[in-house]
Amino acid sequence: MRRKERISGFVEAIWQWYAVSKRPLPWRDSVLGNDTERAYRILVSEVMLQQTQVERVKVIYIRFLKEFPTLRSLAEASNREVILAWRGMGYNSRALRLRDAARRIQEEFNGIFPNDLQALESIKGLGHYTAAAIRNFAFNLPTPCIDTNIRRILHRTFVCPERPDGTWKKDDRYLLKIADEVLEAALAASPPRPPSPLRPTPTGEGGVSSVQRQTSPLPGQVEWHGRGGQGGEARFPHDARNWHAALMDFGSLVQTKKNPKWDQCPLTARTLMKASAKNFPKSQFRSPNPEHGRKIVGRFVPDRVVRGRIVEVLRDTPSGLSLDALGRRIAADWSMVRHREWLETILARLQRDAFVAQKHRRYRLAD
Repeated sequence: MRRKERISGFVEAIWQWYAVSKRPLPWRDSVLGNDTERAYRILVSEVMLQQTQVERVKVIYIRFLKEFPTLRSLAEASNREVILAWRGMGYNSRALRLRDAARRIQEEFNGIFPNDLQALESIKGLGHYTAAAIRNFAFNLPTPCIDTNIRRILHRTFVCPERPDGTWKKDDRYLLKIADEVLEAALAASPPRPPSPLRPTPTGEGGVSSVQRQTSPLPGQVEWHGRGGQGGEARFPHDARNWHAALMDFGSLVQTKKNPKWDQCPLTARTLMKASAKNFPKSQFRSPNPEHGRKIVGRFVPDRVVRGRIVEVLRDTPSGLSLDALGRRIAADWSMVRHREWLETILARLQRDAFVAQKHRRYRLAD
């Protein structure tokens, strides 16, 4: 099959799939007129989604934005306030990087979120993908990008399946060229009629829409009234925002990392994909990179997990804890004699990273 033919079929299949399978997510379909605040919400969602499952992010995202509804409110927040609002997310350093990015935009861009790719990439903590995602989702500026889902879909469709060890034959530079070609074709595809965000939705059995409305929508957020899953089609513009959302949904729901749903994959049905159930490799076990840590009650626990436990414990103890009391809370086999140096080393790193402060021999979250 020629490359152009494969791209055309790929675009058509993804758009058709998305029309009945779009996920309602609280950071999508914003009708906010303020570009900066819309971009701010996209930035929050992208940072949260880096290492956390969508279902958890959906809940915490709404809670976080109620605490920090604007870019300025986050920029002015203390370390402690941000860490408290980040409860349940894990990888707490993301929270401070997000706050620091907000401060940079406030200070160096006069509180106006930039939409230029180079300017976005100049903000510490925003790599190429995050910068491109902000352009696509917040400003609807077509920008090819590669994340884990897009990489997986493009490589399996246009190159081959990943190797048994999970590595890829082609690198992201090669795939980014494909992403650019595919994006151009996707935007040129004939779009359906423009959507009416609040149009009535036909209901299924019991009067419940096949795609449930969002609960507790944020101000400026459209409640999605699509018609996915029951043979109906949602109507939306064929633009950069929807195209990248379609790819991410497809990668999350159909072409997943470990167990792709081959029987539900329209690319497989149309023989467009160069990967299939027959040649898809079963990933081999790979030993994880060695981590610092120790055995606690017979189980190896990495220091990064202990760091997270310490932050969680101190979130619930505003007055702080002594070293001994903290040790007893985070390790079932705690011994002041045997484990003091181990815990003090971890706490020293947390202090260096501005998560924890020590005063009068008690540890608490840093201000």
